[in-house]
Amino acid sequence: MKKTLIYTTVAVLGVLSIGGCARNISSSSYDARKIGAASETYECTVVSVRKVMVEEGDYLENNMTGALMGAAAGGVLGNMIGGGRGRTAATVVGALAGGAGGALAEKHLKSQEGLEYVVKLPSGAMRTVVQGLDNPLYQGQAALLIIDRNRARVVPKNY
Repeated sequence: MKKTLIYTTVAVLGVLSIGGCARNISSSSYDARKIGAASETYECTVVSVRKVMVEEGDYLENNMTGALMGAAAGGVLGNMIGGGRGRTAATVVGALAGGAGGALAEKHLKSQEGLEYVVKLPSGAMRTVVQGLDNPLYQGQAALLIIDRNRARVVPKNY
């Protein structure tokens, strides 16, 4: 019983730690390594705004932490059922079901809503940027497109 409690506690803590895996897509958040670095900034106008789902780990095999934790928990729970060959079968089935469930849970925890902005530059060129729900912009709004090496963001233009 004590061993089961330890395994279950470890599995639960592992699954809860996955929640911190979602990428920060806020337009207001900067990586500390970007402080002092120059970015290219362009005036633009927001042409289109739509809500989108941002997902990491599209395939279940990309969610290995959840799969491993789920398999461990499922195996422990399956091992509590029956005896002999029945216990072995229940352990295997529990581990497989727990692994699939853990991978799905991790995928869900990594998903978040975002906004897709299509902006038009004065040259007529258009760019598309997906970012978080903070600081929402509206169609027709004057904005600034900020581009650095690894990320772009659209922010309101303050006159």
